[in-house]
Amino acid sequence: MADPVDPDFPKGMDPRLIAQFKAQQAVWKKLADGIRRPWMTTGLLVIIGIAHLLAGALTFAVGQANLAGIIVASRPTGVLVKLGAMYATEVSGGEKWRLVSCLFLHGDGMHLLLNGIALYGLGRLCESVYGATRFLWLFLVAGLCGSTLSWLGGTVGSVGASGSIFGLMGACIVFGWRYKFVLPPHIGNMFRKKLLPWVFLNLAIGVFVPFIDNLGHVGGLIGGVVMAMILSNRVVPSEPNLLSSRISMGLASGFLMVGALVGLLLSWLT
Repeated sequence: MADPVDPDFPKGMDPRLIAQFKAQQAVWKKLADGIRRPWMTTGLLVIIGIAHLLAGALTFAVGQANLAGIIVASRPTGVLVKLGAMYATEVSGGEKWRLVSCLFLHGDGMHLLLNGIALYGLGRLCESVYGATRFLWLFLVAGLCGSTLSWLGGTVGSVGASGSIFGLMGACIVFGWRYKFVLPPHIGNMFRKKLLPWVFLNLAIGVFVPFIDNLGHVGGLIGGVVMAMILSNRVVPSEPNLLSSRISMGLASGFLMVGALVGLLLSWLT
């Protein structure tokens, strides 16, 4: 019996090419749908924004910023430490929750703006690939790897989501290579090649700008790469995406965030 003719493709076209094209169409559709509804990315940006405004309000309260400074002014070290910055002496003294809480704090308005733009772009992409729960897990683990390497490497203090952002870049690059035969060519090229220059550029800037925490960037990048090698995703049809795995990662992510918040509250009360 003759093979059925697909009306969307030329007659006589190799069925293997048709199957490959259809698979790529399905991947692209799932990616596009996810990018349009990045609720976890939006939620993280809201939390980061609230933390920034709280730090600004405390800075204003101690007389080190005017009203505009609540958004744009540099945050004093004391305020950032009070709100959960990675501060080496405190972490070494047992406050390991700071390795997570520091991801949601930023030093000033420009720091917040640059990281916010990067997180919005990369977060939507990673959330569309991995789904909301795995994306949150990726964000937290990469950031935790970054802050931990920064602490172990002797950095006195650090704040910001940069480690997580480097982790997202690393995860995207690994995803592009891991599924290079499944992704549509233009999408695969974006994942595999277009992000690499940004990784090298930002690491190079960190070498020459002394206040940039390059250890945090490298740690986050390593964490993101490792996570991308073991995580399943929601866009490649053959990939398992078990509900039990999503639930366990969701609970673990929630534990990390709640643990950081509880640690912060306890530090205020003692």
